[in-house]
Amino acid sequence: MRSLLCCGSISTSKTNLRVLHVYPHIDSFSLHILLRRVVLNARRERDPIIAPVIKMGEEDFVDLNSHLLRNRIIFLGERINDQVAVKTVASLIALNTLSTEEEIKIYINSAAGSSYSVVSILDTLRAIKAPVSTVAFGMVGGNVVQILAAGRKGQRFSMPSTRILLQQPNGGAQGSADEVNIQTTELNRTMRMMYKFLSESTGLSTDRIEEECDRENFLSPEQAIALGIIDAVIQ
Repeated sequence: MRSLLCCGSISTSKTNLRVLHVYPHIDSFSLHILLRRVVLNARRERDPIIAPVIKMGEEDFVDLNSHLLRNRIIFLGERINDQVAVKTVASLIALNTLSTEEEIKIYINSAAGSSYSVVSILDTLRAIKAPVSTVAFGMVGGNVVQILAAGRKGQRFSMPSTRILLQQPNGGAQGSADEVNIQTTELNRTMRMMYKFLSESTGLSTDRIEEECDRENFLSPEQAIALGIIDAVIQ
């Protein structure tokens, strides 16, 4: 206990005494963990994470995300989950409210996503009136490809070295036999829905989409153009 109390790298003696006063019966291991949390919180307050800023004029500064939104640019750079979907949908609705004529650009580098989260973004893209341009860079895979293909025709692009992956929606089932049947039915419904979205965006039949997605199918930008997923490559 004395070695923990005297360890200056963990906290000061005043902090130790304060912790012991609040928790008089705390054991040495719990005290060690608690003191580490105190020090980490103090460091966060002393050295906060500062977002990149961009100078606007003589004295005006704006953070990077705000600057991108001001220019009607949205980045999808991680797995599409509920949090990412909510943020993206909110940004699309806000930008559409500001102007239904100016273009919104979505840059995509995401290899996977929750089917329900992706569908929420696809439904929003269909609901808003502002034109949407999509740009793929890095890797776009799984059902995120539907977002790439959902851009306005003629405004769907890719960087030269981007890889685009077509595959079946992923899923798993466990529980009783009846529960597995229910989950399997829902997975098949989701798969057909995602194929329908991609079919409407590319002009291909659902049978052709199912054939292309039957196994992992890595595409170059040129192959994606041939399938109608994108329209051009940015050189």
